[in-house]
Amino acid sequence: MTVERFDVVVIGAGPAGGQTARSLAKKGVSVVLVEKHENFSLNNFSSAGMTLEPIDEFNIPESVVGAYWKDLVIQCTKEAYTWQGNTKKGVVLDFKKLREFLADETTKHGGKVLMGYKYESKEIQGNQVTVLLSHSDKSKSLKIETKLLVDATGPLRKVMYDANETQPEMVLGSGTEYEIEVEQEVYDKFKDKLLFFLGHKWAIKGYSWIFPMENRVLKVGAGKTHIKSKDQEKTNKTTRKITEKIISEYIKTTNYKIIDKHGGILRYSIGVKDTFYNNKVVAVGDAVSAINPRGGEGIRYEMQTGELVSNYIVEYLTTGKENFDNYQKKWRKKTLLKWKLSEYSGRRMYSRYTDNQIENRVKFFRKNFTIDDMIDSLFNFKYNKLFTRIFQYSFLKIQFLFKKEKF
Repeated sequence: MTVERFDVVVIGAGPAGGQTARSLAKKGVSVVLVEKHENFSLNNFSSAGMTLEPIDEFNIPESVVGAYWKDLVIQCTKEAYTWQGNTKKGVVLDFKKLREFLADETTKHGGKVLMGYKYESKEIQGNQVTVLLSHSDKSKSLKIETKLLVDATGPLRKVMYDANETQPEMVLGSGTEYEIEVEQEVYDKFKDKLLFFLGHKWAIKGYSWIFPMENRVLKVGAGKTHIKSKDQEKTNKTTRKITEKIISEYIKTTNYKIIDKHGGILRYSIGVKDTFYNNKVVAVGDAVSAINPRGGEGIRYEMQTGELVSNYIVEYLTTGKENFDNYQKKWRKKTLLKWKLSEYSGRRMYSRYTDNQIENRVKFFRKNFTIDDMIDSLFNFKYNKLFTRIFQYSFLKIQFLFKKEKF
C-alpha cells in the first residue's frame, strides 16, 4: 500500500474544504484535498444563489458565474410579490465550476488534489494521524500520514465522529433540484431574477425555487425541513414531486431537457453545538452548521470557516499550540445570534404559519421594504431595519386599536 505524507489532509472538496485547502496552500502548507468522486459533476447539489460580495471576498472568477440576478420574487399560494433592482444584485454560481476552481487553486499554489478517493478511517498515535483512503474503483488503497485532519464532509461529519459515535442533536433538511434546458421564451420569463416559493401550494415545510443559469438553463428545486410540529399537516408530497409540479404547472413547459437531477440532506445543530476540534481533527463548513438555517444556502459561510480556520491551523503547525477553541469562539460570536434569529424565523414560516399568514407577512414585506432591505435580511442577516419597521407597524396598530376602543 502506498504511503504519502502531508502536514494537513482535507477530506471533502466542497466550498469549505476547497477554500481551506486553497488558503493553506497559499500560506505554504503541505496540504492534500481529498474528493470521493472522480469528477465534480457527480456531486453538483447547490442552488448557489448569493449576493455579489462573496465574488470579491474570495476572488471568484467570472467563469464560475452561471448567471447574474437583479430582481427578487416571492411566489405565495395566491400572489407573487416582486422587488425590482436597477442593477445586478447577485449571482447564481455554477457549483461544479466553483469546486473545480478551488481545487485548481490548491494545486496552483503547491497543494495536491486526490480525486476518486473515499475516507475510510483514521488512527491517531501521539502527534501523528494515519488516514486510510480507498479508491472508487476498489483497485487500490492509500495511507496518508499527517499532523492534522480537516473534516469537510458536510452534514455527514464522517471524520469528526466515528460510525457509532453520538453526535449533537440535529435538525434534518432535504432537497431536490433539477437542472433543465428550456425554450428561449420560457427562459426569458425567469432570467435576471431569484424566484422563491412559500406556502402550501408550491412548497412543503420549507421553500422552493427557480434560479437562472446560462442561457436557456434553469435550476428548479424544493427543500423541506423535518422539524416535528403539532401544527404541521400530514402530506404525501415530496421535494421531487414539488419540483416536478413547478416545472409542469408553474413554468408550464413539457418540451424541456433534464441536464441533471440531484438531491441532498442537511443536518443542522440547533445553537451550533457542533464539535469544532477534537484530537487532531478540525471541522469546517456544514460539519459545523455553517449554513443559513432559514434558507439552506451556505456557500459563503462555508468558505468563511475555511478561511478562518486556516490561520489557526498554521499556528498549530508552527508552534504546536492547539488554539482551536478560539476558532470556535470567533465563529460562534460572528454567527450565533444571526443563526438563532434565522432558526426562529424559519421555524415559524415553514412549520407554523398558515397560507394566509405567509401571504400577509410577505405582503407586509413588499409594502415596507426595498430590495436592498430584503437582501440584507435574507443573505446578510442584518435585521435592524426589519425590526424597526415591524415595531413601528405594531405600535401604530396598537394605537389604532386603542383609539377605536376609546371612541
